[in-house]
Amino acid sequence: MKRVFPAGIAIAFAVFANIYPNSARADALYPAELFAPPSEVEIEVGVRYWYSKGKSQKTLFGFSDALLVSQLTWTGATGQSGEGYFNIAQDRVFAKGFIGAGYFGRGGNLQDEDFPPVIAPYSSTNSDLKNGRMRYASGDIGYYLLDTLRVKLGGFVGYHYNFEKMDAFGCTQTATNPLICVPTIPTSVLGITQENRWHAIRLGAAGQVYLMPNLKLSGDAAWLPYARVTGADTHWLRIGTTFNGPTQEAGHGNGMQLEGVLSYVFENNVTLGIGARYWRMQVPHGTAHFEDSVIGGGAPQIEKMRIERYGMFVQLGYKY
Repeated sequence: MKRVFPAGIAIAFAVFANIYPNSARADALYPAELFAPPSEVEIEVGVRYWYSKGKSQKTLFGFSDALLVSQLTWTGATGQSGEGYFNIAQDRVFAKGFIGAGYFGRGGNLQDEDFPPVIAPYSSTNSDLKNGRMRYASGDIGYYLLDTLRVKLGGFVGYHYNFEKMDAFGCTQTATNPLICVPTIPTSVLGITQENRWHAIRLGAAGQVYLMPNLKLSGDAAWLPYARVTGADTHWLRIGTTFNGPTQEAGHGNGMQLEGVLSYVFENNVTLGIGARYWRMQVPHGTAHFEDSVIGGGAPQIEKMRIERYGMFVQLGYKY
């Protein structure tokens, strides 16, 4: 996985580069003055609207991963967010990034499972997702190894931040356990809040190709060799009985991110684009610190976490 995506990006851009050979006909179609920057530095800034879907899952074990205790799966978290972005290039060096914020609409679901022998019989409950929100940012700096009038391809290093907060309301037992969420807890009652903060290093390849005059395809593929998460799990209905507050969580892992944009540059330097994006991060080595939240003392437990988010965006920008 670490090698396939950067290699795939390089092959794709090489294919596009060979569509228009270096000939008089190609030079006529792509005159140099069309691509000449207005100054030594090329700058594009703009705004985006991102519509996304996501899934988040964490699995809790005992003192070893041989004892499965519980699993919480958040699905259907539809996100709507706005963001600002920038792209800067000069003498093969480029910098790019974005920062955004948004919320999760209603309609998502939390499935909370508890497994024997810790909880017997097996329990599975459903809760409604409401009032969630997210914040995120990425920044990269890189160098174009290939830099022509029509095609650019290079590598970069960067940083990614992602925050998600999800609230689950109500609780309905869908398995056979007679003690958990029986009778059903109404959806007006806040049951669980999950907050996660991710910090990750990005290594990847980025490039662009002009398919036609003023029509550009650009994108990047990033491997996240190190991703760290700190989280907080609050089971509101048991605070004050067996818990004194949220259970703090921490761990590290890796991930990947993909993005592609098709954009058109108008004569007045306004740009309009449509793009797609996919994020995935996972933590195979995490810890839930029950020793800090259980009244009377608890013990840390092994935890694994994974998040995915993907969707389409539209953007409006301006080139200087």
